Amino acid sequence: MLRAATIIVLALGAAALDPPVVYAQFLPDEAATPQRPPPARARTRIRVTPAYPYRTYSTTYPVPYRAEYPGPGYVRQCTSWLATENRLSGTVLTPQMRCWWQPGG
Repeated sequence: MLRAATIIVLALGAAALDPPVVYAQFLPDEAATPQRPPPARARTRIRVTPAYPYRTYSTTYPVPYRAEYPGPGYVRQCTSWLATENRLSGTVLTPQMRCWWQPGG
């Protein structure tokens, strides 16, 4: 009896000292197969049209007025005057101009 108890105690002690067995987790069969990329989709096409279709050159400077040219059938009307401006050198006359597009022919 003493011998059986000693064997049981030694077996339990050896089981307590052994590290736990870790089993590797395997991927499912669908994940183990190589993935195929999704079918290629046509690239999105972006059509770029110039803001002013009649101008054939590019400029980095903005136009000094809202609408550069509204299209055929419009005439640019302007009015000009001389205005006084107070500067460090004194009061001077400076030319002023205001323009707009008006339908006409």
